[in-house]
Amino acid sequence: MTHPHRRTPRCLPACGIALTLLTLLGGSACTQDKPPAPASATTAPALTTPQAELLALTRFANYRRGAAQVTADIPVQGQSARLTGRLDWRHGTGLAILQGNGGVLEHGRHLLRWDRTTVSIQHNWTGPLPTHPPRDGWTGRALTPQTSTIDTTLLLLLNLATDRPDNAQLLLHSGARRLGQENVEGVPVTVFAGPSTPAPGAVRTTPGRTRYWIDADGDLRRFSALPGGASGWLVATFTA
Repeated sequence: MTHPHRRTPRCLPACGIALTLLTLLGGSACTQDKPPAPASATTAPALTTPQAELLALTRFANYRRGAAQVTADIPVQGQSARLTGRLDWRHGTGLAILQGNGGVLEHGRHLLRWDRTTVSIQHNWTGPLPTHPPRDGWTGRALTPQTSTIDTTLLLLLNLATDRPDNAQLLLHSGARRLGQENVEGVPVTVFAGPSTPAPGAVRTTPGRTRYWIDADGDLRRFSALPGGASGWLVATFTA
């Protein structure tokens, strides 16, 4: 396999806590390792003002945090590819190893570096994640999140940071929900379902296709999303 998987093109909506996030999504029983089931999300209570303020600060907190280690399991046609690397949220770049697990990705292992518009790949990477990207050996192309679950994931991970808070008042009426309390790697977190993306003029009353695990300091410990056309949930865990 010589390139990340591409899926059938489809139209993707836009709206909500992070317009750039929801643009990438076509449309959860609760354990530490799986996102909450839709049934539990739709019956969960709407946000309080303090909860909306916490969620609104999440992407800004990531930007101030600057960088994070990430491990993400990405659904690819019934299989799961694993992305392991580093995100530079302040500069909007990532460097990671993508490991296939059968299926269309076979068992390939590739080094990726990317920003919000392009991705470069070193195929069949055999070494560990480098401290700095190698100068040579890259094959580059434009990101195509409209047709690639892998590219959608790369862009989603970078778009989890912004240089200003989201609008807490809009979140109160967005369909976002508080799903409960959990632990991520021993750290207590509050789990939120992100906003919905209704048709123009409609009221957002149901949760959308994103989930956030946020600790008491406002740090995002885990993020999950259901990209349009994907066979399951993307789940990404972050450490310092």
